[in-house]
This record gives sequence, C-alpha cells and structure tokens, in this order.
Amino acid sequence: MAPAAPRTFSLSQIQTYLGCALKYRFQYIDKTPKPWRAAALAFGSSIHAAVEFFQRLRFEGKTPDVAEVLRIFEADWAAQNTEAVLYAEWESAEGLLKQGKAMLSLYVEAQAAARPVAIEQPFELELADPETGECLDVRLRGIFDLVEDGDVLVDLKTAGRAISPDDLERHLQLSTYALVYFLLQGRVPALRLDCLLKTKTPRLERYETSRSVEDLGWTARLIQGVAKAIETEHFFPNPSWRCSDCEYFAHCQHWRGPEEGQQISSFPSGS
Repeated sequence: MAPAAPRTFSLSQIQTYLGCALKYRFQYIDKTPKPWRAAALAFGSSIHAAVEFFQRLRFEGKTPDVAEVLRIFEADWAAQNTEAVLYAEWESAEGLLKQGKAMLSLYVEAQAAARPVAIEQPFELELADPETGECLDVRLRGIFDLVEDGDVLVDLKTAGRAISPDDLERHLQLSTYALVYFLLQGRVPALRLDCLLKTKTPRLERYETSRSVEDLGWTARLIQGVAKAIETEHFFPNPSWRCSDCEYFAHCQHWRGPEEGQQISSFPSGS
C-alpha cells in the first residue's frame, strides 16, 4: 500500500493551534459557529483589505489617491459590521472608522516611494528541514502578503503597542515566510514587520529582522511537531490573555477533557 499523502495545513491553522489547541478543534474540526467576532480582528481585516487594494494598484504602476484607499476601508468596515462584532468598553464602530482612516493615510504617505514585487502571492509546498534536506511529511500553504525588491518579505499588523525585540525574533509568521522562501528560492530573505499602531496619534513603526538557516530549521521542526499533535488529536485549552477575545470562551467552559466520540460543539453556549 502506498504511504498516505502528507496532510496540508495553513499557517493560520498552525498559529491557532499554538495559541490554543482546543480553539483549533472548535474552529477546524468541529466547525463550531462563531457567535461574534472581536473588533480587533474585524478592524485588522478591513485595514488589510484597503492596504491590499493600495499595493495592488502600486504593483500595476498606478498611483492610487488616498481617498480611494479610505473608501475601500470604509466599505469593508461597514460590511464587517453587518455581523456581530464585540467591542471593548472604549471602542466603537465610529471611533475605529476614524482611527483606521488616520492610520491608512499615514501608511499611504510612507509607502509613496516603494513598489511591490509581489502582492498576495500564494504558496503551497512540502516542508523540508533546510539544514539536512529531510522531508518532514507536512505540506504547508499560505500567502506572502507583500514582497519588495531585494528579497524583502513584509508583514503588516495593526496593534495597540510597539513590538518588543524578543517578540520580533520569535515572530512565527516572519519565520515561516523566510523558511518557505528559502525552500522555494534557495535564498534567505530579508524580513520586515510594518506595525500600524492604534495609539491616540497613529504611528507606523517598521522593524527589520533576519533569520539564520538554523532558525529556519527550528521553525520547520516546530511546524512538523504541531502537525503531529493535531493528527494525534491532542486538543486542550490554553488559558491566557487571549481568552477574553475568544469566540469559543463559553464552549471552553464546558470542557472536561477528551472523551471518545464527544462533539464539543454540541455543548450549550451558556455564559
């Protein structure tokens, strides 16, 4: 009998499992409906939609007006709010709309001289250890958000505070981007994290970083380990600060350990 084909995981799945294995089960195994979405996630999606529009026009050699970019953000933000969005006490749809426009105006101005080499470029490949060449029996798929000239991979995030040097060194998305790029192109890319900060006066902070081939090998083995844990059905909660923004918090409260055949998503969604 031929060996089973390696299972394919998205980078989002890997990150979700590392954040909370039980949330992974709710979202990807049981497909439990989400009763609401955190405002921070909805806001980030709308910012991303507007930035993608801006960068795609730049890729085509056009110079989009900031007003066009803001219209895309406003339309996407309105669409996000047609479904249930959970706001913190200090947040509102109107307040985040105003803040998002200010952040995007800052971003467009800062990107005036840069032109992308690739936008929203999908990838899918079988992972290998970059140090030994060993195939790891895991396929990974994802998207390079932005590639700039000179092998520079860029990730854009919205955040409430600046990122620390330690967090930058451990940034899994950048590490995975670098790993995939190395496996596809044979070169270790430069990495940059662009952070649009949701401060009273919005700021754009750019953090440049790098990874060694040894770092990429560590990342490959981490992804392999997560894939094995998922396949052997190791699902358990990870109590942390993330719980307050988790759509599955009520379901998690009913968790009492794994039981054969148990469908956790069938539990009541009481508070």
